[in-house]
Amino acid sequence: MGSSSEEDGHLIVKEEEVDDDDVDLWETHPRRSAFSPYRPVTVLTNLQRGNIQTQTSHVEPDDLTLHNRSAMGELSAHDLRDVDIDEVDSNGFTALMWSSYYGQLPTARLLLQHRAKANMEGEDGETALLLSATSGHHEIVKLLISFGADPNHVDHMGNTSLMYAAYGDHSHCANELLDHGADPTITNVDGASAFTIAVNRGSKQVQLVMERHFLKLLEPS
Repeated sequence: MGSSSEEDGHLIVKEEEVDDDDVDLWETHPRRSAFSPYRPVTVLTNLQRGNIQTQTSHVEPDDLTLHNRSAMGELSAHDLRDVDIDEVDSNGFTALMWSSYYGQLPTARLLLQHRAKANMEGEDGETALLLSATSGHHEIVKLLISFGADPNHVDHMGNTSLMYAAYGDHSHCANELLDHGADPTITNVDGASAFTIAVNRGSKQVQLVMERHFLKLLEPS
């Protein structure tokens, strides 16, 4: 079990350190909480910026995996021929998860049109929808939901996409999620709801979106 500490006015659940041998594209430091953004390490970041010189001596375009190309928004329909579109990388993430995290809307749409599973889960319950909400990519949130992504899916810490949106004050994401059935009453393992998280984080825009949603629910039908 992980430990706990106070931060930003509310309890954050910590996890045990991850095994370095199991980490490739993702950071090797412990995930401080399920709300900590999932950031790639230098290799992928440099590739995104167009810097060929990274931790390896040289990377040719053909050396990039399906997951790298997805994160960079450089997939084509040709790249998806004769491949397992839902194959996971060494960290348990699919190409759709990578494109969703990085806001690569055309790539995410292409993957979904080629039957990528919208509700595939990573090792800690991450889904493409959770990762897109973390990064504030509301158009991808909308796209994923249209392809059947579950707006109330919870990760291993009990966090929903709406909680991630609230934590980052991503109001457009929160609005899309609420409009498509996200349940604001769900609580995580810390007992916090999306609204509680928004208040404690000072996420004013998400608070406003949620308050308007609550008022709408109270309106006579």
